Parts: sequence; structure tokens; C-alpha cells
Amino acid sequence: MAFAAPWALLGLLLAALPVLLHLVQRRDPPERSFPAVRYLEDATRDHRRQLRLRHLLLLAMRTVLIVALVLAAAGATLHRPVPWGSHPPSALVLVFDHSASSAAVVDGEPVLEALRRAADAVLAQATPADRLWVIPVDGTPRSGSAEELRAVLAALSTVPQAGDLGAAVSLARDLLAGVDRPGEVVVVTDAQRSALGPVRGAGALLVLRPAGVAPANRGLVGLDAGPQPWGGDGGRVVATLAAGDTAPAAAALLLEGRAAREVLLLPGRPTSMRIPPPPTGWSIVTLALAPDEFRLDDTARAAVRVAPPTAVRWEPGDRWLDAALGVLASDGRIRPGDEVRLGSVGRGPSIVLPPEDPALLPALNRALAARGASWRYGASVTASARLDSTAALPFRPAIHRHVALEPLAAVPPDAEVLLRVDGAPWAVRTGDLILLGSRLTPAWSDLPVAAAFVPLLDLLLTRAIWGEPPTPVVSVGAPVMLPGRATGVLSEGRTIPVEGGGRWRPATPGLHVILRGADTLGIITAMLPPGESDLTRATDRELRDRWPGVVVRPLDEAAGAAFGLAGRGDLRLLLLLVALGAVVGESLLAGRGRGAVR
Repeated sequence: MAFAAPWALLGLLLAALPVLLHLVQRRDPPERSFPAVRYLEDATRDHRRQLRLRHLLLLAMRTVLIVALVLAAAGATLHRPVPWGSHPPSALVLVFDHSASSAAVVDGEPVLEALRRAADAVLAQATPADRLWVIPVDGTPRSGSAEELRAVLAALSTVPQAGDLGAAVSLARDLLAGVDRPGEVVVVTDAQRSALGPVRGAGALLVLRPAGVAPANRGLVGLDAGPQPWGGDGGRVVATLAAGDTAPAAAALLLEGRAAREVLLLPGRPTSMRIPPPPTGWSIVTLALAPDEFRLDDTARAAVRVAPPTAVRWEPGDRWLDAALGVLASDGRIRPGDEVRLGSVGRGPSIVLPPEDPALLPALNRALAARGASWRYGASVTASARLDSTAALPFRPAIHRHVALEPLAAVPPDAEVLLRVDGAPWAVRTGDLILLGSRLTPAWSDLPVAAAFVPLLDLLLTRAIWGEPPTPVVSVGAPVMLPGRATGVLSEGRTIPVEGGGRWRPATPGLHVILRGADTLGIITAMLPPGESDLTRATDRELRDRWPGVVVRPLDEAAGAAFGLAGRGDLRLLLLLVALGAVVGESLLAGRGRGAVR
């Protein structure tokens, strides 16, 4: 039984009043037995029994009257489980939660299997007259018959992504809004607390969830190899462990071709680990915990590229560049030399800055054309603007002055915009040249006084100038912007054709290699979303607080709880009729009693 206004049930306390009155009325005055009236006792004994029975009936009638009125005021409805009989044609949307947390093992079995059995039990109650949908984690509704949807469920496996049950329930309610029959949303989930997003709309909502608590879990939620490439002296990786306690955990750290070594990780605290210099080229660092009931976060991998420090030449005298490049040189990221020219057009790879004097722009454009550049410098812009946010530059520093970058009529495929200012190109790569729209001084931009200045120069000099994108670390399912020259992504042993300059989403944890033909441009590290390592389940009360009106049942009650809306009837009319009957019965009994007294 359910209630539209549960607060009205407080009125049930009034049902105690008839009982109290009955008890008070039972306090008869003390009696004394006289010999003259003893002969009347036998004659009146039967009459007293009748009075006692009438009083009990009056008590019952008055109590039923109060209870019936209170339940009617609370809007009582009755749920008739499906096994009691068939239900009328209904609409049902089944939200099936097979997100990453469903891979946890409980009692030797993945939670996903228990969820699948409950979903099958729900669909087994459907009739050919019902309209049915299934919404899996990807949020794409599938419609069909019960057998067709059971086949869909059988083909689903755990998806290593975070689920948003709130969005799925909202979509399900939108689907039901367009049908002309009773409908309800049934969510089959492990009730992971982090998946309970807000919902919109209204309607019947049933949640089927496992009983008990989730297994304890420790997982790797981060493994960062730092700036790339590493130099000849090696580098550091930083690992982050998530756990429900504070005890350290042992993990095996492995670099390709070397023996593993054991490290200790503290939950919630990034742990930095020194790695000896690996061989030149790409290497893989692996960190592994002891297996537990949730295996998806027990291992993390990071890609490391090793290369000699870039030899850079720049014009001394600019104190901002001198200070930043001095930091990179002391860290072994660059060294003096003629490999890359910074500031002007050199014979080889160059990072070009616009001249301070606009009159020198025509000569600079002729030098760029001689090098085969597909971009040129245009008009000077003095209006204040901001750089667009990117993975390489997450905040938006102010640009006080810049020179517009203009593409030529024929832009080759390897031309690529690296940074934009209010949507317009500000840093572009063309061949082995990178053109910047502003000089690197405070008069032109806020970059030299920003914390990201040194990392940005590091990126430009050690990776971007060689046409290599960053090695991004993202959550599974998050979009990654691919370089313009990318032709494919090697993922899980197969090459997926991609469009250069577009977005690509890794579907599984691990390393995904960005390719240009057979050459490696970069490696994407995809990890499980951090929140998925916390398997904590929401309590029934938390579910009801987050989703008002929800009905929560254990998985083993799936068959009886399904299609509850079709078997749910409004009891208010019936309760009012019962109250009326109680009033009539009470009046008849009370009138008969008064007649007997007369």
C-alpha cells in the first residue's frame, strides 16, 4: 500500500480515542448485594452480555471510522503484485545500469549477473499488449517486445564508464509522456551513490537494488608520467590510490624490459616515484595492485616517450624568455644549440614571434613564404582579448596585443591551429614552423607572468615543434581532440580510422595510440572515472530523498514489483464507503441501545 500524503497518517493516533473512552466507561460504580435483589442477578446476566457485545461493536465501528477517514485523507493506493493476476495494457521503461561498478564480484558472481536476472524477471511479466523500452548506460532507448529486449540485455556487458541514472530516468519519463496508457519506470541498478543524478518529470518510479553493502575496494585513480618527453636521466610518475581506509597498499611498479619493484601507496595522497632512464623512444609504465573484488581499477598504465633534450637557440636579452628557458635548461628539458630557433625564422624547426615594429611584417612574411609556410601574418590587433581554454592551456590569459594569422589560399593537411584567441588562430603549426600571434612579453600578453608560461614553452619546444600532440590522460568516454595529421587510433589491437582534427572517445581503459599511417603521433591514456572506484551504495532513505516518490525493492522481488502501476488502485472511494458504513452501523447500534434503555 502506498500513500499520496503520508503525513496524514499521523491522524491514526486518533484511533486510540474510542479505546480510551471504552475503558473509561467500563469503570462501574461499586455495588453492594442486598438479599432482596439477589434474585434479579440471574435475570440480568444475559442482558449484560448483550450490552458488553454492543459496546465492543461500537468500539470497533468508531475505530474503523477513524482509520478509514485517515487512510482516505492520506490518499491510500493498493499495489496488487502481478502474480495475482494479469495487468491491463501498460507502458514500462527499464533502465539497466551496467556501468563500471556492476563488474564488482559479490559471493563469487559479478553484480551484473544479479541485475540481469532481475531485469529478465521484470520483462517476463510483460504481455504482448504492453509497450516496452530498455535504456542502457549509453542512454539510447531500445524498444521492442519482451523477448527482443531480453536478447538486448543478454548481449550487454559491463561498460567501464560512469553511469548517470538521473539522466536515464528523466529520458524514460519523457518517453512515457507520449503514451496513452499507464506507465512506470523501473531502474535495475547496484545503487552506487555517485550515479544518482537529479531527475526531472513525474511518474511512477521503481528501483530494484541488491541487498547488503558493496564490497570494500582499493583502486588506482591516477597515474601521471609528467611532461613529455623524458630526458636521458629518466623521470617521475605520480600515482593516486582511492580507498575507504587510510592503510597503505603495496603495488608492483614495472617498466618494460625491467624487473618489477614494490612501492607503497597512501590512499588519497599522490605518490611520486622515480623511474631510471628507459631506452629512447616509447615505453610503458605499469602499476598493479593485488586483485580484489573490483578488477577494473587494479592496474594503471602510462606511456612515456624518451628523447634527448631539444637544442634551442634564442636571442638573449629578453628577461622573461631568459628566465623561463633557464628553468627548462636546469631541469634537463632543453639545452643550448641550433636544433630549434625561438623568436625568428631559422633554417630548421622554428617558433616564430611577430616583430615589435609592424613595418617588419612584410619581410617576415617573405621569409615564411620562402620556407613554404601556409600561414602569414596579417593586421595588428590592439583590442584586448583572451586565449581560448585548451588542454595545453586550461585557463584563459589576457592578450593585450596580437597580429592576426591568416591562412593562404591552399592550406596543406598538416597545417594545424594550436591555440586560439577569441576563436581566431593565435598559434599555428605549418610544417616545421610554429607561428605565435604575440610576443612573449607582458606588454603583449599576461602569459609571461602566468604559472603556465614555463609548461607552455616546454610543450612548444619539446613536442609541438616536432608535430607531436600531448599525451593526454582522460577518463573513459571523455572526448579527446586529435591532431590534424592523425589517420587512425590503435585501440585494443585494432586500428580505428579517424578524421584528423576531430574528437575521439576511448571506450576502454588503457593506452590508445594515435597514428599517422604507421607512425606514432602520441598515446592517449584512458582511465576509469575516479568516482567508479567508490562502490558505496546509497541507502533506501538516500534514494527516497534524492528521488521523491520512488519505491525501492530488493532484486529478488522484481517479478512481484514490476508493472505495479497497472495493479495499483485508488482506495479513497472504498475507504469513504467503509467510513459511511461504520457511521450507519454505529448509529443503529447506539439507537438500539437507547431503545433498550427506554
